Amino acid sequence: MVFDATGLVFRPQGNAYNESHTNEAGSNSNDGVQHNTDNLGALSEKFFDIVRASDQPLYSESETHSQLSAVARYKPTRGQNPRRKKTAYAILRYLPITLRLQRLYASNTTTEHMSWHATHETKSGVMCHPTDAEA
Repeated sequence: MVFDATGLVFRPQGNAYNESHTNEAGSNSNDGVQHNTDNLGALSEKFFDIVRASDQPLYSESETHSQLSAVARYKPTRGQNPRRKKTAYAILRYLPITLRLQRLYASNTTTEHMSWHATHETKSGVMCHPTDAEA
């Protein structure tokens, strides 16, 4: 679902979404979980107020800098050399999941389960997994 600024909901053409399956809050009514967004509590309201206040500009001339953007991203430097390059606190230069995936695919038992989506055979007219459906 896509909401615009007025709160209207736009759905793609051909979407077979049934309105009777949702309650007033817009959540699925038959999932067995109570969705009550009216009484979030004073603590959560305080949290959202802090987040909204921290996202406001620090001063009227600066629309790009807020308290959230002023969080320290760089390590403090010794001295005031303006030509010195700033050093960031943390840089993610690689995806740390690659070694774990290599270990998982190295095992014969886990390889069968992880490659099932690409290798499983489907019966015509029977859908047992969402990958069996038409795109």
